[in-house]
Amino acid sequence: MKQMGYRLLWILLSILWMAACGDDDPTPTAEASTPAGIAAPATTKAAPSITRAAPPAPAGPSVPAADHPRLWITTSDLARLRGWATAGNPLYVDGLLPLAERAKSDMDSGLVIGEDCGQRGYSEYPSEAYAEFFAFLSLIDPSPAARADYAQRARTLLMHVMDAAALGPASEQDYRCPGDPDNAVYPPFRDPIFFTEDSDRLRWYGEGFPLTVDWIYDTLTTADKATINTVFTRWGNEIIQSGYHHPEPVGLLNDPSLTANRLQVRWAGNNYFAAHMRNLGMMSLALDAADASPALQGYLANATGAWLYLLDEATRTDVRGGLLPEGFEYSPQTASYALQFLLALRTAGRDNPAQLGPAVVLDGNPFWGDLVTSYLHAISPATVENPDNGLQVYQPAWYGDAQRYLLPDFIDAFGTLAIYDQQTGNSQRLNSLRWIQTHTTPGGAAALVERVRGADYFRSAILYFAMFDPAAAAASDPRTALPTGFVAEGMQRLFSRTDWTPQARWLTYALSWNQIDHQQADGNHFEFYRNGEWLTKARTGYANIAEGIASSEFRNTLAIENSRPVDRDDTDWRIDLWRRGSQWNYVASADPGPLRHSFYPAFTYAGGDATNLYNSESEGSTAVTHASRDLVWLKPDWMLVYDRADAPSGNFKRVWWQLPQAATLNGLQARMTTAAGQQLFITALLPAAATMQMANPANDGVTDTVATYEPMTQRVMVEAPDGESVRFLHLVQGADGGASPTAAVLIESADGFAGAAIDQTAILFAVTPGQPFSQLVYTAPAGTTNHIITGLAAGAGYAVTATEAGGGVTVTVLPGGDVLADGAGVLVWPAHTQASLYLPTVLAKNAVLHSQ
Repeated sequence: MKQMGYRLLWILLSILWMAACGDDDPTPTAEASTPAGIAAPATTKAAPSITRAAPPAPAGPSVPAADHPRLWITTSDLARLRGWATAGNPLYVDGLLPLAERAKSDMDSGLVIGEDCGQRGYSEYPSEAYAEFFAFLSLIDPSPAARADYAQRARTLLMHVMDAAALGPASEQDYRCPGDPDNAVYPPFRDPIFFTEDSDRLRWYGEGFPLTVDWIYDTLTTADKATINTVFTRWGNEIIQSGYHHPEPVGLLNDPSLTANRLQVRWAGNNYFAAHMRNLGMMSLALDAADASPALQGYLANATGAWLYLLDEATRTDVRGGLLPEGFEYSPQTASYALQFLLALRTAGRDNPAQLGPAVVLDGNPFWGDLVTSYLHAISPATVENPDNGLQVYQPAWYGDAQRYLLPDFIDAFGTLAIYDQQTGNSQRLNSLRWIQTHTTPGGAAALVERVRGADYFRSAILYFAMFDPAAAAASDPRTALPTGFVAEGMQRLFSRTDWTPQARWLTYALSWNQIDHQQADGNHFEFYRNGEWLTKARTGYANIAEGIASSEFRNTLAIENSRPVDRDDTDWRIDLWRRGSQWNYVASADPGPLRHSFYPAFTYAGGDATNLYNSESEGSTAVTHASRDLVWLKPDWMLVYDRADAPSGNFKRVWWQLPQAATLNGLQARMTTAAGQQLFITALLPAAATMQMANPANDGVTDTVATYEPMTQRVMVEAPDGESVRFLHLVQGADGGASPTAAVLIESADGFAGAAIDQTAILFAVTPGQPFSQLVYTAPAGTTNHIITGLAAGAGYAVTATEAGGGVTVTVLPGGDVLADGAGVLVWPAHTQASLYLPTVLAKNAVLHSQ
């Protein structure tokens, strides 16, 4: 009975390990070239839905506000904000004030209004953005006379737009903008889709309209409000009826059938979708009931019960864990639009779940805390110089489309969340946000004031000013209390590092679904960063549609030739993906399998099945019968990578590797030296008859779509000989300059496992995933003391023996013993059992942790 009790305990621990997402030890893990022993998983951070209790109640009474301002800022905030607008606050006197002078000059010189042609794309002088800024200044300037002047400026600009838009959508493109007499366009602010569909202006500046209305409400006349009501009512209906990927059926609210179409749920993670949600909801909140049509008042229920309902579902399921689907180019915008609406609900007193549903409570959804945590895990250990301006910047673990490989400033999201935390008293997360916005944005603390003074968006300057109390103590670094491993479960993206110092090694791994805009073919792709620079990562870029740079060829992953798509000519973007052997963007047959993963002090394991990503039923391209990968990162510097590729004979099977510099090839080994002198070795151990070659960059076909400042410029391709079923095994090693590659000894077992011994550690992979297991016998080199065996049944028990004989170590693994595989099917021997909880440092306020 005692033995049975231990067995049940082990099974329970295995279940916990299956949900693991982070290391437990908050202190840096010491690096050692030869691990003395490999401990069992030292962490059991579960998915957010497990580690957090039911959604917490709002931080205070949720009473609808009857006064103004009530969007983002309330009347109770005004004295505090005016108290910050002093000569003793650098963000004000050296940041906001010079920006205000520039804005006034732009208006007084006629640039604002005169140079704003009122189109749906970019404008250098967007009237609504200037109006928003002046409206904010009308609230916080210490001088009553200055406040009145700012309010009148805001009203002039707002009503310039409203009066034009109130004329209704134009039917003819018969207007010519100043400076562009050759192109006829719709009259200013009267494009039929100015505030709907995929208009860029509505997402870049759309919040400016309702915020200006709210912030200068007493300055507006009765006639002004009537005009605004007319425009807002029309715009809101256009959003509901034709906004980009708007919820359908139209008018269905708070109904589970809205989420039955999972593609519709996933599109809720799109930046246009979130912008429409924000604009619709905030327009409904801006006007008092006496000044708003019943339709306009009713739009709040639609914004929360359809748009937010879908986004809330997405962030709890398919994109849970803090990362949105469209990557670093667009996800910061998507998050900011959603948070801006949630903040407005809070300050307007409309975040009552009993009235509008649980989605209206920001802190009821763990995603927003995970957004902060995932950001910290997704930025590099050290900084580099920004080629644009010489500022020091962190480098992101980029995913999705990229115009420039530079970490964006998350102020529009994190500044909004910081104001929410000020409102609700979440000092812990507020500290994290203030530290992030001080130290991780371009230029760090030294450039904080300049980020206000030189803000590209007035909104960003407002948020910087509003989130930083000039009398508060400096924020402390939240990273030291975080684990070194993290998984964003929805997008299946893993981050693992040796420690939180600038010299850390850092591994990222991806196995994401791929169905909406701006995603790229990166299933089973991984990246490695060492001592301040990338040794290998994706070559990022922005495809014309979803081809070329968005293909698997520019990731560290498999490329497998499939059957040609039917009914597509040679110029079609899908033919480009097919020719490259890529996974499919938009049209993959289904999602990949689960991302299996384990975090240990001495190694990290990741792997999964990407077969569905390589096939497309809709394109008639379904010849790939299997594609999967398993990876073990033996810290600090070795990655053993096992790939499986099954497709008809005659169809190529390749593995691609991305490099910042050209490599020197010696048979099946590539040696690359970075500009800083570090080295990366790539050694192909299987298949025996593989070939390795450098790709000619001139033939890449992606020159015009590669991201600016992308460090990866070269590629190595390893191709298998012809055959239906191929297994690749690579050792990827980071090393200091002058070091020699570590020897790897191939291990192959007749029992269906293969791998290698590296630095006294044997690592084995299943040749066929899910294969029946009766025994495993293999021989490792003499002196091998640690064994990592993947591909076993999760939580199953095994008996392990090792015998030294004939200059080697013979290991026998039999089913039924008391050595347990973890939740990812990884068996570690000899094992040291320990498990503890990871206590998140970035929490939703009032969240409750469950013991496990």
